[in-house]
Amino acid sequence: MGQDAAHKDAERAVIEALLSDHGLQHLVEVAADALGNPLVVVDPSYHYIASSGVTPGVNESSAYARVMREEMSFGDILEDGLAHIESEKIDERLARSRGPLVCHNSVLGLNTMTQNVIVHGICIARVMLMAHERPFAEGDKGLLSLCCRAVGQELQKGEVFTVGSAQMEAYFLRRLLEDEQPTPEATARRLALLGLTPLPALFVIAVKPNGRPFSTRDEESLRAQLSPILTKSLTTSYEGSLVILASRAEGPTLTAYDRRTLRRVAKDNDVLVGVSNAFEDTCEVRRHLAQAQAAIRLGSMYTKVLDDSHVYAYCDYAPMELFDIANDRVNVLNYVHPAIWELLDHDRRHGSELVETLYAYMQNGCSTARTALLLCLHKNTLLYRLGRIREITGNDLSSGEDLFLFHLSIRALLYLGLLETRTKPRTSDDLRATRA
Repeated sequence: MGQDAAHKDAERAVIEALLSDHGLQHLVEVAADALGNPLVVVDPSYHYIASSGVTPGVNESSAYARVMREEMSFGDILEDGLAHIESEKIDERLARSRGPLVCHNSVLGLNTMTQNVIVHGICIARVMLMAHERPFAEGDKGLLSLCCRAVGQELQKGEVFTVGSAQMEAYFLRRLLEDEQPTPEATARRLALLGLTPLPALFVIAVKPNGRPFSTRDEESLRAQLSPILTKSLTTSYEGSLVILASRAEGPTLTAYDRRTLRRVAKDNDVLVGVSNAFEDTCEVRRHLAQAQAAIRLGSMYTKVLDDSHVYAYCDYAPMELFDIANDRVNVLNYVHPAIWELLDHDRRHGSELVETLYAYMQNGCSTARTALLLCLHKNTLLYRLGRIREITGNDLSSGEDLFLFHLSIRALLYLGLLETRTKPRTSDDLRATRA
């Protein structure tokens, strides 16, 4: 078969791979086979998104083998490779080049052929061919250019990348959530690429459907309704939820406006919202997504603990997660103080509500005025009940340590379903929202 015929067959194979709808990886495998050398595709932050033929032989000890083993394990071009790109001004040369750029890569110890994938004037990826199996041949440049156009089509079709900052930001956040051990250097590089400088206090907000899965239209509507609080924030779809990395000037909680907006959107759309604790390091986003998800799970399960606004802050439900963890190893009843058992026994024998009264009293900062209002009691009735509690428990309710143990005991009973309070005491945040 002549060289021209071989090139035409290779071009036909690449086009057929694009039209097959088998995805980017299949396309890259076909192109690498047609070009006869290892081929990789990296995103603008130098993360490998597809590769073929790059795995070196078990016994190969070349610079290429060492570097590719390390970079494939991390999934990114590492510092030596980035230093080469910078020192050789690869980015600038590619921007000026009208086709593939061929140069010697001193880090890999071989020649490379590289070209940007450009869609509507934006570089959304980079394709690199490495002369590992054979030297570059005539016609390789044309075939690599065809491959780049096909990769551009595939990336748009598969929505790995879509042109536009919002899509690029969503892709970055999704990648960060999928990475179990993101490196600060790579994360900072990607943020710089997007032109983002997060504010000091970060929060992960997860918005989950309360029933049927989100449709694309549902997510678009939610984004629009949440847009007032999405300044300096990133959003993406992840594991069936809309995930927001919110960036604020200060913590430790979201602003009152943020909380009101989330409550309104949750109520209007019948969705569940989880909010993580505040954090500073963007690399910690995956761990804090777990907090937001736990807040939704625990909040929707234990609404008897707090008023149910469908917006759950992890800090409010963290004790329930502690009980979840402990319940796998010990009997949570071990954590119930003997004094609380005494009160429960009295309530069962006399039909009284001393445990609920004590719970409401502690939840309201030991304020008799707020507790009487919450329980719809005359103040004298409340004082009588508190006197009975002191008498039965032998505790004057003045010790913070004792009150902590009593509160922990009642939370354990709530967790186990052995107690359900008639009232649902609110956090100070809930009270502020109600007054607003």
